Amino acid sequence: MATFDELRQQAEQEIKGQDGSLASDDTDLVEQSADMLAALRLWADAHHRTDDDIREVVEVASGTMLKNMATELKEGGGDDALEASRRLEGIAYSASDHLSEIFELVQKIFPPSSADRPLWQEDQPL
Repeated sequence: MATFDELRQQAEQEIKGQDGSLASDDTDLVEQSADMLAALRLWADAHHRTDDDIREVVEVASGTMLKNMATELKEGGGDDALEASRRLEGIAYSASDHLSEIFELVQKIFPPSSADRPLWQEDQPL
C-alpha cells in the first residue's frame, strides 16, 4: 500500500499533466486537489473500494461526503490516515466556490462514468 505522500505526489503529477491551462498562481488549488485525490485513494484502499467508487464520490461533489470520509480515515488509524483525514476535512470546510474548483480539477482525473450514456447515438431525424 502506498503512503499518503506517495499518493499525493502521484496525484499532483496527474493533475498538472491533465490541465496545462493552470496559471502559476493556482499552486494552492493544485495542492488541495492533490490532497483530496490522495486522501480518496487512501480511503478507497483501506476500505477495499475501486476507482469507480472514487469516481462516484467525485461526481457527487459533496463537502458532507468528504467530512464523513475524513472521519472514516481518522477511525482507521495510522499516521497516513490521520494526515489524509486532516487534509480532507480542511478541504471539506472550504468555501463552496473553492470546493467546486477542487472537485473540477479532480474530475479531470476521474471523468464522469459513461455507464449512464447510450452505447451508440440515436439516429437523428432527417
